[in-house]
Amino acid sequence: MAVISYRARSLAPVSAELIPNGQLEIADGVVQRIVRAEPGTRGPVDLGDVLVVPGLVNAHTHLELSACRARVPFEGAFVDWIEALVRRGYLESDPADRAAESDRALCASLRAGVTAVADIATGPHMLERWRNAPGPVVGFLEVTGMGTRRAGTHPQSFAALAPLAAREPSTGCYRVGLSPHAPYSVAPEIYRAVADFARVTGRHVATHLAETREEIEFLATGTGPFRDMLERWGLWDGSFEAPGCSPVEYADRLGLLAARPLLAHVNYVSDGDLDLLAASGAPVVYCPRSHAFFEHAPHPCGAMLARGIPVCIGTDSLASNESLSVLDELRFLHRRNGSLAPATLLAMGTLAGARALGLGAQCGSLETGKRADFVAIPLSDPDTDDPLADVLASDRAPSAVFVSGRRVSIDA
Repeated sequence: MAVISYRARSLAPVSAELIPNGQLEIADGVVQRIVRAEPGTRGPVDLGDVLVVPGLVNAHTHLELSACRARVPFEGAFVDWIEALVRRGYLESDPADRAAESDRALCASLRAGVTAVADIATGPHMLERWRNAPGPVVGFLEVTGMGTRRAGTHPQSFAALAPLAAREPSTGCYRVGLSPHAPYSVAPEIYRAVADFARVTGRHVATHLAETREEIEFLATGTGPFRDMLERWGLWDGSFEAPGCSPVEYADRLGLLAARPLLAHVNYVSDGDLDLLAASGAPVVYCPRSHAFFEHAPHPCGAMLARGIPVCIGTDSLASNESLSVLDELRFLHRRNGSLAPATLLAMGTLAGARALGLGAQCGSLETGKRADFVAIPLSDPDTDDPLADVLASDRAPSAVFVSGRRVSIDA
């Protein structure tokens, strides 16, 4: 078994303290040992004045919307933005074209140091891409069905997508589950069916939850912009009865929180909601730059972390973001939220995401026996006593990305 060693000015395992002059020993794509290199040690490949971190984990994205970058501005109303996407045909474009665009987006993500992805797709056209991705993927087939579309076998129905998800192979680094889209687009009986599906099959579940104030209004009273949108789209038939509670409480009543779903956004919560989330153990995915794009109130991630709620990082899609780089997200948060320590931010962008996706035993930290997925990021000041803060304060792109111990091309 050939062992290859890499040395860097600093190495951040995430699961342990930072290691100056760190040395990473790899064989068969797996980390064998992590040590501090002795002065004058010969043999290791010197990566230079860099900080080495685990491969970054994007816990929530929509790769197939990558063609929408900078196409639809946000002008103050979330529902108007959704309808603009629909009017311009981005959600109805050829699935093959969306899949091809996803390939390019995935390559750009890899160059940015993202080695594991949780992606949501509207149909099976992404399955082959997910299977053949260079790193770990948890894919979610997006289920919809409200009002007149809550029954039957339309392309995004539970009946159509659940068998596809169940048939996909499930390995340590590739899984496929279901994502009921959101409370305003999925009837309660479908949410319950997805929760049962997760319990029986062990497959992962994700959903958008508590994303907007309009969602809160819809669940509280059954009125507001989402009700108006459903009526315009011919999807309102009066079958939905507003539960009169918050989105988080609604998910709990439906049995969804018991499945420990991946909860995207969760921008608006009460103290009672935080109690429910903490009790469930369901992880939350915060998408900082998309959050800013939609001009939301400050995200409650600090309060969540204080209560032990797992919080990880996602990029959302290029329809509401400039890139699919988790490093860019962490840098954005570092500039905007000084209350989050650099080590906390790095954990949110790596190990927290891996654990949320059920991949914590394979990736997310640099430990003996885990995949050798790691990223080298140049230091602005090689003599800094806080290399992680140095990297978060800079705009330097990764100089090297490794997946299963193999260096991948990061040429644009």
